[in-house]
Amino acid sequence: MERRQVLAVGIAILVVGSVGALVLWSTRPAPDVRIGYLTKDLHQLALRVAQKNGLFEREGLRVATYQYSNGANEMDGFVSTIDMGYLGAAPAMLKRINNDILVTILAAANLEGSAIMVSKEEYDLGHVTTIDDLVGKGVYHPGPATVQNFLLRLALNQSGYEYSDISPQFAAPWNMADLLSAQSPAFIAWEPFPAQAEYANKSVPLILSGDIWPNHPCCVVATKNSFLEAHPDIVQKVIDIHKEAEEWIVANPIEAIQIAVEWLEMDQGAVELAFGRIIYDYSVNRTGLQMYLEFLIEEDQLETDKIPADINAFLDGFINTTFVESP
Repeated sequence: MERRQVLAVGIAILVVGSVGALVLWSTRPAPDVRIGYLTKDLHQLALRVAQKNGLFEREGLRVATYQYSNGANEMDGFVSTIDMGYLGAAPAMLKRINNDILVTILAAANLEGSAIMVSKEEYDLGHVTTIDDLVGKGVYHPGPATVQNFLLRLALNQSGYEYSDISPQFAAPWNMADLLSAQSPAFIAWEPFPAQAEYANKSVPLILSGDIWPNHPCCVVATKNSFLEAHPDIVQKVIDIHKEAEEWIVANPIEAIQIAVEWLEMDQGAVELAFGRIIYDYSVNRTGLQMYLEFLIEEDQLETDKIPADINAFLDGFINTTFVESP
């Protein structure tokens, strides 16, 4: 066969193969539900347990998952990418109001599970041992519209200070412990990152979030309102699976920790330490969510013209517990 003929045959095979690949890709079934979650957030272990234990497959659900660096970014994901998501209650509420991103909270994922951590060196030297010692210094946090930012504000207020009395600095939670210095000696993050920093002997807890606000709401499962209206049957399946996964975590902590170790790619000692600081509970704490809202208003975190005139009416529309309460 002449060289030109060989080249023509090769091109034809390539074209046919490419078309075949495109046809194969286009015929793959679309996911039934697209679920967002936060990067290596141990609060959201129920999602990983559901995947690992085959709960979605058992119920015949095709699921695509999307990872986000914080809850504020995930809320933006509801606009174009995801249908449901695991994220913090504070960013869900703040961006629901300020940015008109219409989502509904359906279930809780956890209580507590964050910490304000300080450089071990600064702590051992006696330079930073209380909230008072953070005044005038830098504190890293995962974003302005996050549960951790809320807790930092609350801890400062409880000690008689304002958010403006520190120098807040944004950073990804997995990098915070390595950024600490005498000028910026502290960070607040979700577990497992505080425990990981403590386990590595880089930081020590200044105060756990459960000591700032016992049993405080944290991560929740939310859905885009349009998806809820169009697919209530899928939403119910996802919430039923979430409940089952949460109950399994509580009943099987050793196995749950092993799944978490593999998922987080962290030492077991760090994961065990973090796991012990989280309360896995799917019941929605409306009173706690109302406290979030009132504090966001008090801290001027909401746009003035968008503050709900009737808090109870807003919460009635923002929270739907019928799915999680379904037997």
